Amino acid sequence: MKRLRILIFCLCTILLAASAGGGTELKTVTLPLTIDYPLLRSLVVYHAFKSPDNSAVVLDEGDGCNFIRISDPVFSEANGLLRCEIRTLIRTGALFRNTCLMPVEWVGYVALLIRPQVDRQNLKLTFQTVDSQMYDEKHRLQTVTDMVWNLIKTQIHHYIDGIVLDLKPPIDEMKSFIASVAPEERTDRIDALLKSLRLGDVRIEPQAVRIDILADVKEIYDIKTKKKPDLISEKEIEKIIETWETWDAFLVYMIMSLSGKPLSEEDRQTIFETLLDTRYRFTTELTERTLEKDLVRDQFVKAWAKLSPVFRNHLGHESSEFTLAYLAFFTATDALAALDRIGPTLGIEISREGLIRLARLISRKKPVLLEYSLQFNRELREILGLTASPPLDFEEDAGPSDETDMPLNQDTSSMTPWERSIAVLSDFFSGAPAWAKTQKGIPKSPNLDIWLPPDGEAESYIQKIEHLLTHASSALLEKSALPRVYHDFYKRLTLSAAWQESCFRQFVMESGKITYLLSYNQTSVGIMQVNRRAWRGIYDLNLLMWNIHYNAAAGCEILELYFLRYALPKLKQMKQKDLMAEETVAGVVYAMYNGGPQQLSAYLDRKKKKEYFLSDRLFMDKFRWTTKGLLSNVENCLK
Repeated sequence: MKRLRILIFCLCTILLAASAGGGTELKTVTLPLTIDYPLLRSLVVYHAFKSPDNSAVVLDEGDGCNFIRISDPVFSEANGLLRCEIRTLIRTGALFRNTCLMPVEWVGYVALLIRPQVDRQNLKLTFQTVDSQMYDEKHRLQTVTDMVWNLIKTQIHHYIDGIVLDLKPPIDEMKSFIASVAPEERTDRIDALLKSLRLGDVRIEPQAVRIDILADVKEIYDIKTKKKPDLISEKEIEKIIETWETWDAFLVYMIMSLSGKPLSEEDRQTIFETLLDTRYRFTTELTERTLEKDLVRDQFVKAWAKLSPVFRNHLGHESSEFTLAYLAFFTATDALAALDRIGPTLGIEISREGLIRLARLISRKKPVLLEYSLQFNRELREILGLTASPPLDFEEDAGPSDETDMPLNQDTSSMTPWERSIAVLSDFFSGAPAWAKTQKGIPKSPNLDIWLPPDGEAESYIQKIEHLLTHASSALLEKSALPRVYHDFYKRLTLSAAWQESCFRQFVMESGKITYLLSYNQTSVGIMQVNRRAWRGIYDLNLLMWNIHYNAAAGCEILELYFLRYALPKLKQMKQKDLMAEETVAGVVYAMYNGGPQQLSAYLDRKKKKEYFLSDRLFMDKFRWTTKGLLSNVENCLK
């Protein structure tokens, strides 16, 4: 009996131990290595079609009788197999005493059905041809002679089956990137994951060849157990800001890799919206003090989900020494997205080192710095579908007479990220009025005096600013696709936005000096209060501060962008009975002007609940007064 009790006790102990260890059992996750067919074509051409015109000479006996050249491979999926169609030229005959007897020439297309295979030990991708079909030059199915067929089977099949693609470089880059985003306290888990990496199955899908990279982890994050974010210190906020600036620089660097590519309007819209959404989310959370440690990781994953199709459609299509690097770039970013679903299991943190490593993969061997540059970027504007610069109707102001005193010229490299990042989102989200405060600036300059608000009667000043804004909006409308029926509305919208944003002021006097108008939180400048962080690189920050015409043109362009690209399509989707009233459209566009594209739906939600921000209501007052011709009321805020 005693032995039985001991046996039962031991069995219970074993069961309890097994139960306790169940939560840490190894689970397998899949990190996809995706080779889109255009990228696969580029890789194959680079390795096996090196002759001119993307061709390869498969057979050339040098006798002028037997010769095979293949070119222009095109890949697709066919009934679960990889289909490779190649243009083919075959010349054959019987050589007798230096004469080719009974010569035959065939020109057409050979479509090979291939079963890709992976060498799991050496990390190689190879091809096994299982069948082929012939087509004439008009892509009509064709039967060829036995002589031609035998050459196709013995020469072309053999040549294609001899192609080997080395997957080790992209997999190694993926490993290095994953290692670079692991915090020190989680390196053991990352190391274990990396050691467990192995190739899985090959899947032929409609758009790509996918190779599963399998990895083992001890636990997988359950979103139901997500904890509330911990409070973070000022030092941690500084680190988040610094990392975010590197991430924003990386995002722009990545976008710039598309320069010169044939982007569609949809591509440009996706890039524009993703860039603005990430920037406005950051400035919003910084303003509201709701930043979380995983902000950059979360933004990276969400941005890549939107941008991945654009980059896959345009990068790596040319066959070159850089093609494999593009595959490595896609594989590493896809891996991060897959690992993100594991959540806090690995504690992944995006680092500057990791972002630089990624950027180098698409750098084409050029130096990578990832600086948070404040310089105007004309190419970025073009990629976003904007003109080279906002349309100006006036000559540029000469600017301050002593440029050495201009605040922008100070060296920001010595500033802390926090000091630079007082550039936060304007009062739209906090519900505070939009009146801006001033900053000590430059010595008084006569050519800026005319744009200072008067101390007394302001009628002539208001008329001058109205004239400037009307001309700025008219200059834009001359080149805009905005239907003429909306032109009057748009001009009133511009006047109302400038009124709400700055009370018609570009410059103010402080301590006997002229300076540009700066928002209370030091983010937005000038008459249209253009957000310097959100529009970094898209506008010239120097001109935004010191040139009233440029600032007005920039604000007009931003309003037109949101109206034309977002509000107007929304209107066109609505049924007649559901159409938004003019005031609602104005409120929507102004909300986006302050908070980015996501404010389209946010404002409509506020309207539905009748829970407007203070800035919503203040702007609507201005819009109604402008519509009634009561611009004289601007004088109330100039006093």
